[in-house]
This record gives sequence, C-alpha cells and structure tokens, in this order.
Amino acid sequence: MKVKNKWKFLFLTLLALNLVCVLIFFGLLFAPNKEVAPKENVVSTDHVNLSVETNKEDLTRVINSFLKKEAKDNPLNYKVLLTERVMLLGTITVFGKEIDMVMTFKPEVIENGDLRLQQEAFTVGQVSLPVSFVLRYINDYYNLPEWVQIDSKKQDIYVYLSEMKMKSDTKVAVETFDLSKDELRFKLQVPID
Repeated sequence: MKVKNKWKFLFLTLLALNLVCVLIFFGLLFAPNKEVAPKENVVSTDHVNLSVETNKEDLTRVINSFLKKEAKDNPLNYKVLLTERVMLLGTITVFGKEIDMVMTFKPEVIENGDLRLQQEAFTVGQVSLPVSFVLRYINDYYNLPEWVQIDSKKQDIYVYLSEMKMKSDTKVAVETFDLSKDELRFKLQVPID
C-alpha cells in the first residue's frame, strides 16, 4: 500500500494514538475501587484496658508529631488540625509552585473502636475538587500505612487503630471522638505476661 500524503497519514496515526491514551487514562481513572469494610473486634484476655482522655489541642500535637516521623518520604507536606471537624492542611507542588490544600472530614467511631473519616470537602487553592476523584488519587499514588484504607466510592477513610503497630504490642481503640464537645477518649489495650 502506497500512501500519497504521508504527513496526513502520520498526523491521523498520532491523533488516534493520543485518543487511545486519553481513553485508557479515563478508563483507569473511573475504574471501580475495591470495597472496604469495617473489621471485626477481636476480644482477648491477655491484656489490660486503660482509658485515656485528652483534648483536641493535645491530640492535634500528638498526631502531627506522629505524621512528621512517619511521613518523611511522602511528597505531601501536611498537618492535621482538630476543630469541629478533622482538617488536613497542607501544600502540594504544581508546576513548581506551592498551592494550599484543605481536606475536611467528619469523624465517626466504629463499633470495634476504629475510626471512620467521612470526607466532606477538598479544596486546592480556591478550587473545590470532586471528593471521590481525590480519594482515589491518594489511594493509588501515595504510600499509606496498612491501617489506613480509603473507600473512594463512599468517600470514607478508615483508620484501623486496632491494627496500628505500636511498641510493646499495645493496641488503641476509640471510645469517644466528639470534637464539638472536646471529648476524646481512647482505650489502650496493654499486653500482660
């Protein structure tokens, strides 16, 4: 087969290739994500339960200290602020410029003592972005601890504190997480010999 106008043929080939790439990108972008379900509570008799009560200010300091230590290699620069909601404040670099980002969550305690964060809003600069798109992007492209799972369909982040690895195998469970009343109570399950 002899092509009379090779530039036209090459242009149409390149156009078709670009369309295929765009279709594949959007196909992957909107592909369904796996379902995430709350985990069952395991009862054990080889530990002692201790109750710990704190306030928003102190817990904010603890969370941010933990994030600073754990997220050294993370490209996101962020911190948590506990107000009436859980807020994730940070910056992301776009085209070499730092842009402010804010994620707002409504916390809910699950029966087994873990925490579900229902995302309410996400803004970059002054632009609000679709929540499910952002959660899917974070889940796919950032290294999250095993005990943090994202369900982008339901717009939830599950924080499985019961699976968080702590020194001396201590486990954490949330008893009360009422930010409006500043009532934050946790149960520590400390192993005994």
